[in-house]
Amino acid sequence: MSLEVPVKVFRYKPGDGAPRYQAYRVTVPDEANVIDVIEAVWRQDTTFAFRHACHHASCGTCGVRLNGYERLPCIYPVTEALKGRREILIEPLRNFPIVSDLVVDIAAFFQKQEASHLVITRQAEAALDGVFYTRSEVFDDEGRLAERPYNRFENCIECGLCLSACPTMAASDKFFGPAGLAAIDRARQEAPDPQQRSFLLALADGEQGVWRCHSAFECASACPQNVDPAGAIMALRRDLVTHKIKKFFGTG
Repeated sequence: MSLEVPVKVFRYKPGDGAPRYQAYRVTVPDEANVIDVIEAVWRQDTTFAFRHACHHASCGTCGVRLNGYERLPCIYPVTEALKGRREILIEPLRNFPIVSDLVVDIAAFFQKQEASHLVITRQAEAALDGVFYTRSEVFDDEGRLAERPYNRFENCIECGLCLSACPTMAASDKFFGPAGLAAIDRARQEAPDPQQRSFLLALADGEQGVWRCHSAFECASACPQNVDPAGAIMALRRDLVTHKIKKFFGTG
């Protein structure tokens, strides 16, 4: 079975006229995801630019605004996108410079991540049986084989959806942003000494830190990996208030 899908996509190439929307009609399998629609549009019109890679929500490359909401089209079903609608609307992420059509420049996102002292791995959680699996093909500082826990990558796939959804980012591109502040919170949890933790708290307490957040929680809704950057921002605020109270009374 197949679906005939009306779709309207944002078109813009800097230096080549004003932004516009262009309508297409494509045919995809009824179990298709929206990325299949985007690829079908490209097959009709190879001047149409978009970005994709893994097709299964691991890389975060294909993020767009779908019917007004930040989504990964590689995992969003076409049937869901068409519910209550006559056509699918696909636009680039907000709060980033547009390179071409759906492609945006997310360099600022990575700069904020780097500035946050991002930790990209953590110890893997226990398996369903409660066992922490280890590997023995690593060497300790004295050159002996040692067992160490497996690491896994952080949940954040650096898709940029949270920055696009964030209303504060729309008002100030200097704001650290949800992903950057969540990364500070994770780095703080992993920090080996109190001085490093204090430095990270001060970073979050800065002019463009947690207090610029308007608590809209749009970032948490947009995140496809349930990182909950809004929760991390609230945790940083709580710990900052606690730290300031203790400092005021000379107890911390």
